[in-house]
Amino acid sequence: MPVLDHVDGLKLRPPARACAERVSRLLAETDRMYAGDAAHYLTCGASALSVIHAATVLAGKRPAALLDFGSGAGRVTRWLRAHWPQARITVSDLRAEDLAFCAEHLGCTAWTASTDLESLAPPGRYDLIWAGSVLTHLDEARSTRLIERMLSWTQPEGLVVVSLHGRLAAARGPSVGFYGVGAERWAAMQAQVAGEAAYGYADYPGASGYGVSLCRPEWSTGLLERLPQARLVLFGEQLWDAHHDVLALQRRSIDAR
Repeated sequence: MPVLDHVDGLKLRPPARACAERVSRLLAETDRMYAGDAAHYLTCGASALSVIHAATVLAGKRPAALLDFGSGAGRVTRWLRAHWPQARITVSDLRAEDLAFCAEHLGCTAWTASTDLESLAPPGRYDLIWAGSVLTHLDEARSTRLIERMLSWTQPEGLVVVSLHGRLAAARGPSVGFYGVGAERWAAMQAQVAGEAAYGYADYPGASGYGVSLCRPEWSTGLLERLPQARLVLFGEQLWDAHHDVLALQRRSIDAR
């Protein structure tokens, strides 16, 4: 099994620095998030931990049960395990081989996800749910509905932390191949995100219901008007890997009226 090596001297911020020695360096052969750069792979996961931890501090939560929704083969999960070694961690994704790796090597419970949001039924309730690079592939309606569903999977005062493509992604699109959707669809997305909805989406060529999304910051904050059961804990631009925006919502113990 591959091992992430030659990564001594990584520049890490707390809390990742404190738990780095406990982070698994094993790499699944099926890991699609690994592109040959071990240092970036690890610092990307560490960056996620930093912002997730910040959300828990702001919300006053010490999570005992966590869900990494869209975990892949554990790019972020390995950092969650190292930072919260006693936590019950569930991983969820579509690829069984990735989930099997996380179960065997990171001590997680595996839950196979579905593209049908209404059929999703997690095996428990969680203090914290992380969904990194998930909403970045969904249209506005499905993104909103998924956040609603995830909030319903939390314990009272539980946290949902998600990543989004924001203004940086919108600006860099032409330099990174339009995130795989092509120039014409990208232009249509830009027109959408500039409109009143502040959210744009395009399918990948040949796909249906799976593609790339963009949203302005006001979409994230405006989402609260449609989610009275949630309060805003954190929103920041380029917080994950200096790329994705991050939004953290906390389920109210008593729903607002």
